[in-house]
Amino acid sequence: MRPPLDDDRTCSTHHRRWLRRATLGLAVAVLVACGGGGDDADDGSSAEGPGTGPGTGTGTGSAAIAVDASPLRATLTADSARTVTQTVPLGGGTLSAIGADGAVYTLTVPNNALTEPTEISLTPLSNLAVDGLASDAAYGVQLGPEGAQFSNYVTLTITPPPGASVPLERQLPIGWSGTDNTVALAALDPNTREANLKLLHFSGYALLLARQGTNATLEPARHRLGGDAEARLQSLTAERLLQERQRQLLGQTQAQANLDDIFAAYDEEVLKPRIAAAGSSCAAGRLAIQTVLGRSRQRQLLGYPDDAYSQSALYGDIMVQTTAACTREEYALCRDEHIITRMLPYYLGLTRQAQLLGLAGSPGVADPVWLQDAEAATAKCLNFELQIDSQMVLNEGADVDAHTVRENVSARVLLPFNLGIAFYESGGSYVATSPAAVPLTSSGYSVAYPHTCASVNSTAPADATVWGALGFTARQGGVAQRAEVADFYLTPAVAPTGLGSGYSVTLRSPRNPSGCDQPSTSTDYESWVTAGYPTWIEPFADPTLAMAIRNWRIVGGDVMATKEFTTRSDPDASENVTVNTQLVLFHKPAP
Repeated sequence: MRPPLDDDRTCSTHHRRWLRRATLGLAVAVLVACGGGGDDADDGSSAEGPGTGPGTGTGTGSAAIAVDASPLRATLTADSARTVTQTVPLGGGTLSAIGADGAVYTLTVPNNALTEPTEISLTPLSNLAVDGLASDAAYGVQLGPEGAQFSNYVTLTITPPPGASVPLERQLPIGWSGTDNTVALAALDPNTREANLKLLHFSGYALLLARQGTNATLEPARHRLGGDAEARLQSLTAERLLQERQRQLLGQTQAQANLDDIFAAYDEEVLKPRIAAAGSSCAAGRLAIQTVLGRSRQRQLLGYPDDAYSQSALYGDIMVQTTAACTREEYALCRDEHIITRMLPYYLGLTRQAQLLGLAGSPGVADPVWLQDAEAATAKCLNFELQIDSQMVLNEGADVDAHTVRENVSARVLLPFNLGIAFYESGGSYVATSPAAVPLTSSGYSVAYPHTCASVNSTAPADATVWGALGFTARQGGVAQRAEVADFYLTPAVAPTGLGSGYSVTLRSPRNPSGCDQPSTSTDYESWVTAGYPTWIEPFADPTLAMAIRNWRIVGGDVMATKEFTTRSDPDASENVTVNTQLVLFHKPAP
């Protein structure tokens, strides 16, 4: 049942509050980038675009929001040479692009709009036309990444070319989405003469110069705006905002813009079906939350009271159902498909959302259960084991002292998830570290002195210890590419037990013409730890991590990656050391 509107207030009070507070608002997402098993540009999760899947609210519905079988579509050509791309940090930022005609497109991202640093692009259009919306000019831009969601409004300002005449009463803002570029009206900030669009979602947007004025241009095409019930409702709302903007800024008498009918239709045609489907999948749950919170934001901006729906989305059943579904799906991808790149960004994004909602990050206050469950699933997912096998051959000395030392070492290093060291910056993350040092087992320790005046009395192999930290980077590109690991990086550390492996040797002075005199016995410590491991340091030196073994061969599956390499001592060193090493990285998610 739809929560009742505040019918007791007078219409005049309602619209005065609406004009004071409205800065624009479509029913769009607040919960962003929170995982799930599908492509986040194609899963129907956008609350500004056509919904898909069960319970998304795409019916034709009442006469007020009847969906035409042939919605308006945009025909466009992107001017890719003028694309501007910039990585925007969590604190926000501004970027601009200039079209070939001199139109300027400026995107302003405020603080708390992003859950992670995001690469954003603006691509001006060289051509734009909408059959059915006659216009004398069109200033359009495509925003990327397509389908991106924000937790706070971003502002797109469209400034026509210098000298262009774009009267207020002829300004017609539109947006388009989907593979067929279905057109709906976009809403302009009613309080500014600049063409400022407040967005919570990325697609394409434009400012048209209507040939006959906005009302005359919209009259024959109004029923074809929007490809589903939600887009139709948004277009109706945007048109009323546009009318009020013109009346307010042109000093005309303000008409009463009662939006109760739109909200009632929105609840029946879009909101309720999406809430009913919230627990069916991550995509459906995300869509329900985005729809509810976008609706709440719009009601607040338009002067309507909030209701129980938004509380349920933020703190209640809808949030619990959605995060449970998303966590379950993300972990299944990790466990069954060995896709490890998604889980940590998902968890960190969810943490960011909880902090923005005031549900996490306060001393002495426990995180909500759904966030704790996501952390536990992340720990179960990002669990690894590393097999180390390495063989050293050392040659040193001359004459009587010439000798060869061989030693093989091996270890199985556990690398479970460690939230305390995890970070995610530019696609890379340190995710796992050894909880304790493990034995680096010595085998095949042998020492050979070929001279007749030298003899090895005994050898004493000694195990060492090893531990380490593991990170990875994800490939760049679309969702499918970002699911793949680009590379791992391993930072190992080794420590000897005592002085390490050693041996006792007796050397004698050669006697002329034959025989040996003056025996001298000593104990030497030459081992993989003291002579072999140091050959790793220079080849894998890293300015940030001290040492990082990179450039793995990515396998996928239970065996995630392998690395084989040969290292040698410095040519000027007194000893000649060659080390052959084989590393195998296993993915060991918990059941």
